[in-house]
Amino acid sequence: MIQYETNRQRESMSTEKRLIRKKGRLTIDVPVSSFQTVCLNFNNAAEAFAMSLTDRLHRKFAYQYLEYLQDIARGWERMSRPSISGRPDCRLIGSELDRLFAGCFFRPDQLMAQ
Repeated sequence: MIQYETNRQRESMSTEKRLIRKKGRLTIDVPVSSFQTVCLNFNNAAEAFAMSLTDRLHRKFAYQYLEYLQDIARGWERMSRPSISGRPDCRLIGSELDRLFAGCFFRPDQLMAQ
């Protein structure tokens, strides 16, 4: 279940509104004002990664997993993430996309820089 908490303010750090969501180990914590930019940066990085994959089936999985992560970013419920069981190559692809997601969407350090 996705937990929503918007417009949260950190004590004594800033009064800027934050977008905060969590689903499993994926967390979003960014200023509301920069959410669109963060989405664009994530999509560009994830698509570049997917296009760098030489195997057609790996690219297909990467785009399915990217769609899953985009749904999480938008706050949409989705049935389940694409299956990676028994496929170590897909597990690595999913892990890399999760890493890109975390690098873009979990930025509490930028709270003070804003």
